[in-house]
Amino acid sequence: MKNIETTVNQMPTLTWNWLDMNRARIKYEVDIKGNGKPSVSRLPEGVLYEENGIGIAMSLKPVVTGMGKNIDTVLQEVETAPSALIIKRGVKVKTPVVMNFDLKNNTGTFSSQIIHAEEGAEITVILNYSSNPKAGGFQTVQTKVYCDRNSRVHLVKVQLLGKNFIQLDDTGSICEEGAFMDVTQIELGGKEIYAGVSSSLTGRSSGFNSDTAYLCRDEQKLDMNYVVTHTGKKTASTMKVKGVVKDTAKKIYRGTIDFRNGCSGSTGDEQEETLLLSPGAVNKNIPVILCDEEDVQGEHGATIGKLGEDVLFYMNARGIKKETAERMMSRAKIKSVADLIPDEKTAARIKKYTDEAFGNE
Repeated sequence: MKNIETTVNQMPTLTWNWLDMNRARIKYEVDIKGNGKPSVSRLPEGVLYEENGIGIAMSLKPVVTGMGKNIDTVLQEVETAPSALIIKRGVKVKTPVVMNFDLKNNTGTFSSQIIHAEEGAEITVILNYSSNPKAGGFQTVQTKVYCDRNSRVHLVKVQLLGKNFIQLDDTGSICEEGAFMDVTQIELGGKEIYAGVSSSLTGRSSGFNSDTAYLCRDEQKLDMNYVVTHTGKKTASTMKVKGVVKDTAKKIYRGTIDFRNGCSGSTGDEQEETLLLSPGAVNKNIPVILCDEEDVQGEHGATIGKLGEDVLFYMNARGIKKETAERMMSRAKIKSVADLIPDEKTAARIKKYTDEAFGNE
């Protein structure tokens, strides 16, 4: 058994403690079962995969992740060796590399991956987390992405776990000059989900973009922390989050754009759309812009609430009941992000899950 008691998803700059949003405190006793390794799809030419990437990890720069350094400590304590996916210099991969984590009931797994895109390389990597709908267990996953000069990585994470799973999903990336990092994240299943995403834009004209969709229902808990740190000149970031909170579910979103001294000419934008469908649902969000540089442009906004009366009137006039309209709008939010995933099998998994969650109306 492994006792995990720590804090994760801490904001870079703290706010009032009474809001209970500065960080997430976790305490679990985990029975470690299973090796946590995914099945990996066929590798295109110019792409290498090593199950033990410790040597590669030691040769690369440290990467700050969204959940924070405490997850590094947890993985070290359970002696988890990272796997490594290397995309060779100048290789532009058109077919996504897919890693499937098909988890069994009562498993407790820990795993980590390194994705290293060498200069000028491009790739899409998809991580699918799935299990039996009624299954439960514990999973910790950490993904560190290194984008060398003028490279581009599209990282997709799709979480469709059973209703009793607890998951810690940690992501961090670093982008050198002209590099770009895309993150597409779908959070639909599980009992308690802690997700952190961080990107360090160190190189001139590097960029980051994230699109996240979620569904929180029944008694689910979703805790998210997204941080983009601008240090390079003329860097750009966008973060878009949209989802649904219903029943007695609880969702927290922290989003921080951090403009550091020297990142002149940089831009950042974060937007959130939350649809609240139940009076017992709890939604908390805190968009933050930190600025230590004058020549930057940052924007943030949030739209939170029920369906508008004008929308409901339009639907009712066409014979569509309120409950059906809410399901339609909920599905549309998830689909708008799922459509960004360039893999038919993954898209089919998401559609099947949402069909079961919302019904096939």
